[in-house]
Amino acid sequence: MRVRQNRDRTRLIRAAMQEIPCDLTVENAQFVNVITGEVYPASVDVIDGIVVRVREEGETTVCPSKEIYDAKGKYLVPGFIDVHMHIESTMMIPENFGRAAILCGTTSVFVDPHEIGNVLGIDGIKFMIENAKKSPVRQFNLASSCVPSVPGVEQAGASFGAKEIAELLDMEGVYGVAEVMDFYNVIHDEKRMHEVVEEGVKRGALIQGHAPGLHGKEIAAYHLAGMVDNHCMNCAEDMVANLRAGMYTDMQESSLSPRRMPQLLDGIKKMRYTDHVTLCNDDVHAKDLLETGHVNRLTKSAMMEGIDPIDVIRWVTYNASRAVQMDDIGALAPGYLADMQLLDALDGRNPYAVFREGKLLVEDFKFLNETPAEVQTYENTMHLDYVESAEDFVLSAPEGAKKTVTALVLDYGNSQGFGHMCDAAYEEVPVVDGKVDLSGRDDLFYVCCFNRHGKSDHTIAICKGFGLEKGAIASTVAHDCHNFLCMYKNPEDAFVLAKALRECGGGVASALDGEVIGLLELPLAGLMSPLPCEELVPAIAAVEEAAKTICPKKMLMQIAVIALACIPGAIITDLGVIDGSTQEWYPLWK
Repeated sequence: MRVRQNRDRTRLIRAAMQEIPCDLTVENAQFVNVITGEVYPASVDVIDGIVVRVREEGETTVCPSKEIYDAKGKYLVPGFIDVHMHIESTMMIPENFGRAAILCGTTSVFVDPHEIGNVLGIDGIKFMIENAKKSPVRQFNLASSCVPSVPGVEQAGASFGAKEIAELLDMEGVYGVAEVMDFYNVIHDEKRMHEVVEEGVKRGALIQGHAPGLHGKEIAAYHLAGMVDNHCMNCAEDMVANLRAGMYTDMQESSLSPRRMPQLLDGIKKMRYTDHVTLCNDDVHAKDLLETGHVNRLTKSAMMEGIDPIDVIRWVTYNASRAVQMDDIGALAPGYLADMQLLDALDGRNPYAVFREGKLLVEDFKFLNETPAEVQTYENTMHLDYVESAEDFVLSAPEGAKKTVTALVLDYGNSQGFGHMCDAAYEEVPVVDGKVDLSGRDDLFYVCCFNRHGKSDHTIAICKGFGLEKGAIASTVAHDCHNFLCMYKNPEDAFVLAKALRECGGGVASALDGEVIGLLELPLAGLMSPLPCEELVPAIAAVEEAAKTICPKKMLMQIAVIALACIPGAIITDLGVIDGSTQEWYPLWK
């Protein structure tokens, strides 16, 4: 656990003993004690941003604080902690993310910046660290362990080994090792992954996990390798397996998997202790954050399933702080940072007021700092110059193919997200003039992954089940390689989107009949916008509405995970189609 350093303990002792005045007292509150599970009237005294005493009803002080804040009977709760998230997935820079999340009662987040790391390498992570200093939400950046997510099966804009992880861990502002996603090589003790994890182990750092579907000997091996938590449970059985193995379980509901809580909670409802249960957002974009909340959205989801509100609040405060090895956040007691929020009810709503280290940042549901974030311009990272025409998106049949060919078809109809991306099978498809022709197959369309990081490698395959009816959708938000992904019925629409995203620096877009019908510009690494949340959300809504006209069954953002090589199922990368469970290649033709 982090040692409480740089504190004037003499001042803290004297303030607790009422020999000197505190800076702040929040009085007349219904105090939620996440250590004991009690709720009772109390006041909280704060000096130097630290809680020095919680005074129960009737306990007075002979040395009143410099400032008294009347809670007016509202619930006083610790600030919420998100134990695992990617700020890039909000599509906002860290500063603007913080301005949105603080309104939801979030005061600390643990961040894996591997999205920007996969595009800009260590320089990208340095940007996240520096910009986070302007955020009202405390951001703990971690050293991204899997850049790319699985070496050898995809190509990103950078590659991190043990040397880069060591450099990051020794950098000010980096707290531990981010989610270790290459679980296959971890449990088989592959040399590179062993060395990456070892850099965290020998420093005693937090090492976070990502292990979908591991049970029995596999989850035991993964835990023994050094990982302490897992946010990739998809069902009750996963929850049971992870908890019984001693892992912290970060129950995730993201913009990609918005209603997972019921099945996860089924795994713990009969358990006596839930000390290792936490919640996380993982990937949540700005529109969902603004409209439904951040960590408080997760608490509401759990409460809707009948979980006691005090237990849920403990999961995202005291349990969360233990999961991330912190001993001075997550509760309100002597020695803890005064991260506090005032709630009208314990039901997942936004807080009336939020304090971070005793400083009032939100009141009457409004962020008190009205100074706008600095607007910057960014380098264009879209290196797609080798894409010159619609012919680049034509799928050529193997040499010698005549009227038909047996081709690999990716089926997204039964996608379970991180639990299983898609199935794969082989079907006969038409061939015209040496090229695959899907014009007579309404159920089939093309999917491609083009490298955008200075290489020209790319893969074009056939797929179905995603819901695309016509036109094309494309994204440079493509976990975790962040190459150019596109699903399309005809090559002309795919080329139109490649040109549009190349020109604006990346983003998400849709096209129909040779025209762009929706475009969300994300000029920072093709991942983030400099716009504040309230301006970015209408842009996200507009691109989603445009996508619905050609792909009504799916949200445009779901294309972002079809290239994630470290999850089970068939995955397309710039080098081919891989089985994420076995790391074996699928032949595109039979």
